[in-house]
Amino acid sequence: MQQDRGKRLLQWNIIVSMLSQVLSLVINLISKRVICLYLNVEYLGLQSLYSNFCDVLSFAYFGAGTAMLFSFYGPLARGDRERLAAIYKQYDSIYKKMTWTVLGIGTLTTIFAVFSVNASISDVEVAVTYLTFMLSVVLYNRHMVRNYFIQADQRRYFVAAVTGGVDASALVIEILLLKFFRSYEAFVICILVKNILINAIFGRYLKTRYGYLFHKSGELEKEEADTIRSNVSDMVMYRFGKVLISNTDNIFISRFISTAMVGIYSNYQFIIAGITSLIAAFYEAITARVGQMMSVSERENQYNGFQFYSFINSWMAGATIVCFYYLVQDFIKIWMGSVELLSRDVIIVIIVNYYLEICRSATKMYRESAGLFKNIKRMILIKGGLNIFLSYIMGKIWGLWGILFATTIASAVTLFWYEPLIVYKYFKKSFMNEVYYQFITLLQMAVSLFVTGMAVRALPDGGILYFLLKAAVCGTVCNLCYLVFYLIFRQKMKRCSGT
Repeated sequence: MQQDRGKRLLQWNIIVSMLSQVLSLVINLISKRVICLYLNVEYLGLQSLYSNFCDVLSFAYFGAGTAMLFSFYGPLARGDRERLAAIYKQYDSIYKKMTWTVLGIGTLTTIFAVFSVNASISDVEVAVTYLTFMLSVVLYNRHMVRNYFIQADQRRYFVAAVTGGVDASALVIEILLLKFFRSYEAFVICILVKNILINAIFGRYLKTRYGYLFHKSGELEKEEADTIRSNVSDMVMYRFGKVLISNTDNIFISRFISTAMVGIYSNYQFIIAGITSLIAAFYEAITARVGQMMSVSERENQYNGFQFYSFINSWMAGATIVCFYYLVQDFIKIWMGSVELLSRDVIIVIIVNYYLEICRSATKMYRESAGLFKNIKRMILIKGGLNIFLSYIMGKIWGLWGILFATTIASAVTLFWYEPLIVYKYFKKSFMNEVYYQFITLLQMAVSLFVTGMAVRALPDGGILYFLLKAAVCGTVCNLCYLVFYLIFRQKMKRCSGT
């Protein structure tokens, strides 16, 4: 009975999370187009810049959240309500302290936000809109402990449904505000109200369904409290390293080139982020299930699951890269109209950076589910520092291409190989398994690129109908290639298991 319940929750999590993420992508596509239509491309760049600054400010929240999920898995699997209440109380206290710290630092960073903008927008408007945007992010993050607890109980479908529904409703209001008032400040105020509403819904749901969290509970033992603080510290440093990698590029682009170029690059960045979020939604939907299973299952069974999800990872990465490579330029022309397009060499670097990050999704899920936090923080800090150093030098010499290629180098020499090494040590398996996995993954991708390219070149040129036909061919052909790879993979797994 419990197993059937777990399977149903897993199915709901995957289906609703993926649908919600698609809805989120559509909402953001429309939102960016409306900003460009009723304001201009500089405001598009401005929003990307604000998002980068706020992601930097939010790194502690997301780092603590990952450690929190790990802390909840065991007690939830055992139904230990008293301990869950104590852990929840501990994390809520941590998030409260974080919020006051981030709010203070965020206010001080206003001057850096103003300095980073290289556009014909007044400093006063930049300061006011940045403070409003930053406040909306901080208030949303303050109660993210609610979000993570619901996800840890394998109910991510509820989080996804609420977020998607409120976002869709807010989009209508945002469009009307931009159309009639041409005010970016009104737009960000709408974001602030939307985030407050989402938090209120989660708070009400938590008190109704998990009322025991708010009953008086005992304190955690000192050793466990210290372990939580240590895990939070490790994951906060991990997230800090990540923001040094992923959230500084736009700042360099804005200063070295222009804020308008940030807007142009953000079109491609948005598509990559959208694809990444879809894959992340899949793994987030199953993370709680994997985490709870890892707390009760044998390590060899865990490794078999890791192999399966790694193959799914290679399928997702390969299929999305093939489609992005052949469709992105046509899509941006249709979506944004007559905007400047990036060169093919820049697009290739974007794809390489995407691969270096996304090919480790299954590895990252198992590392975090196993609680392997300490081993990673130093390497990601090295990666972040290296990325900033190289971006500054290479950006001055080669512009946009140099800034993006700096990320390629920083990724390749650090986490790309180090994170899998940690996971294979946990499973007590040879790292050569990872070398083999990467070789097969790249070989599959090359075959899929070649076969899909042949099919695409046979199509006639045209407008929207041509694009839709091209997209259908790309999606069908590359996934058929991976279906063949899967059948081969399944046969190999059967032989290995002796069945």
